[in-house]
Amino acid sequence: MNLAFIRYFLAVAETASFTAAAERCRVTQPTLSAGIARLEGEIGARLFDRARRAELTEAGHRLLPHARTMVEAWQLARTESRSTQRARLLRLAIASTLPIPATLSWVASAQQRAGFDIEISEGTADAVADRWRRGRCDAALFPVRRPIDQDELVALWREPYVLAAATGHRVATRDRWSVKELAATPFVLRAACEAQDDLERLFAAEGVRPRTVLSSADEERCGAAVAAGLGVCLMPRSLLRPGLVAAEIRDVALERRVVLAWRADADGDLVQTLRETALAHPWPGRRAGDARLAFAR
Repeated sequence: MNLAFIRYFLAVAETASFTAAAERCRVTQPTLSAGIARLEGEIGARLFDRARRAELTEAGHRLLPHARTMVEAWQLARTESRSTQRARLLRLAIASTLPIPATLSWVASAQQRAGFDIEISEGTADAVADRWRRGRCDAALFPVRRPIDQDELVALWREPYVLAAATGHRVATRDRWSVKELAATPFVLRAACEAQDDLERLFAAEGVRPRTVLSSADEERCGAAVAAGLGVCLMPRSLLRPGLVAAEIRDVALERRVVLAWRADADGDLVQTLRETALAHPWPGRRAGDARLAFAR
């Protein structure tokens, strides 16, 4: 059980608000919601009644005293440990367009194996890549559209961008669509999408300008809008969720590769742990052979 998820649970229980809890924990609301969902999956019960201002359910009330005990015990153990030896700190930057639950479970797996403290920052793919290049983080996980000539980097998986639609949407009835056939189809735009400029150029070249029903950098909100049937959305395969189906835009092949990069002077043991756990992790967008990806230099 990840202690971060317990902290998320306590923050929501004490504030009765997912938004306020996310601010207290210094994470995005989708990150906090994903953590709560993982915790509920491990507990096997709903912890909050979201229809009533995030009130605790009966299971949530039962967990509350145990959660406080776990956090207090961890803080005591951490204080005692640090009195004799300072823990290693890993500053990790993660692109906001990656699948959050899978990313968090990878981080937790690596942390459990190597026993380090961690500070996570989020941003667009470009912002995270820039943070890594400037040496402002120890490691970074982000997608790229073009090869990077760098030794301190490993490619984890390659995936296409697909046209996502709700199962009951018109677009879900076929596997492939032309740009002109999508002219009257409302779109949900992922504002942080690395392929957004390519999509806009593609539509402009065909003289097509579909209506936008939502433009947001919040991946959770965009996915929810598509699942509700408000519109379709271009998204990487790994962001598909239950209730969504994928189709192709005819004659278009957009893809990205997700890479793990690190500073040249980063802790070698930590880098090895990050590499090994990332390559072995069951990422939702990965297919057979992706673990052997390599960029041509």
